[in-house]
This record gives sequence, C-alpha cells and structure tokens, in this order.
Amino acid sequence: MLASMTAPSELELIARLALAVALGAVLGLERETHHKTAGLRTHTLVALGSALFTISGAFAVVGLQADPSRVAAQVVTGIGFIGAGAMIRSGLTITGITTAATLWMAAAFGVAAAMGLYIVSLAAGGMALVVILAFGSLKPYVLSPRSRRRLDITHIPGRDTLDALITAIGEVGGRLSVVETVNEEGLRHTSITVWGVATPELNRLLRRLAERDDVVDISPPPPPA
Repeated sequence: MLASMTAPSELELIARLALAVALGAVLGLERETHHKTAGLRTHTLVALGSALFTISGAFAVVGLQADPSRVAAQVVTGIGFIGAGAMIRSGLTITGITTAATLWMAAAFGVAAAMGLYIVSLAAGGMALVVILAFGSLKPYVLSPRSRRRLDITHIPGRDTLDALITAIGEVGGRLSVVETVNEEGLRHTSITVWGVATPELNRLLRRLAERDDVVDISPPPPPA
C-alpha cells in the first residue's frame, strides 16, 4: 500500500494535484463548450477533490488503519451522487448520461494522478478525449442502416396509444421521445421522434399502429407492405 512506502515530497504531491486538475479541466472544457450541466469548474473540482482525498488517505494517515484503497472506493461511491444530479429527464428521454460518465472519469483521473500513475493518467486522458470527441461523430455511420424519423400521430386520448408504440419500439432496441402534444376537438395530436430502428421494422410497427381503432392518422403514413 502507498502508506507503507516512503512518502513523496510535498512538491511532488502538489504536482499530482496539478495533473488531476489539468485532466479534469480537459473533460470539463469539452462539456462546457456543449453547454452541459456540469462543465469546466465541476469537472476540475471533482478531479482535484478526488486527488486530494486519495493523497490524504495515502500519506496523511499512518499506522495499521491506513488504507488508501478505502478512500478511493469512497470517492467512487460519492461521485455517483453528482453524476445522478447531472442527468435530466425530459419527456421520455434522459439526457446528461455522458456528462455523468465524464464526471466519473474525472474522479478516476484524480485518484490515478494522486497514486502517482502519471503516464497511465495521461494515457487515460487521451483515450477519454478521443472517445468524447470522435465517437459522437461516428454515430451516423454506425447507425446508418437505422432511421431517425419524426411522426405526427392523431389519436383518441386515454387509449394507451403511445404506450403500445413505446413498448414495441423498445422491444426492437429503438428509442422514442415526445416532441409535442396538443389536444383539439376531442383528439390528441402528438409529434414524436423515433430513432435506432431499422426502416423496414419501423414501417411494420407503424402499420400495426395504424390498424388500431383509436389511431386517426399517422403522418407521414407508413408505406404499404
């Protein structure tokens, strides 16, 4: 354990804190440019706090009870609360999951840097940056066979119309979000966005939906089988 090793100088410990700050700031700056809930300051403070907790557990506590791994474990547990706060439910979709993951990664940077894993920390920082910046742009290519379609559905309210569609889309691995719902003259006009479902499969689901007696219209209509 680190506590049993020769403690590094205070200057080196400060350098480890600085590395944690730098790595956390890199993630935070990327989130900040996308106007996310947790940005530059949050990620930097998470990384710095994680590093400080780890250093305190590793070098400030001495004796048989000293165990830096316990401090690191508590950091991982505690970051879950901040990550949960970064996620926001909007209608039927949940946003902020990537931000929660980057916060968790910032905590990992802090722990690794505090442990003195300089090269590993820098390598992990580079990998995390590649994942955030590059993988998002790969989505259109990875999901190219799958559709993203906005639909306007007119239906009778109170008949679980959308529940049936949500269940069907979820069963084939797709996602759905409600854009807008308006009630007018006893009917409900709902605009939705569906993505992650292969076009033939989505058309099949929409044809089944159109056969329900509570569905008045689907625009654009699914093509005939």
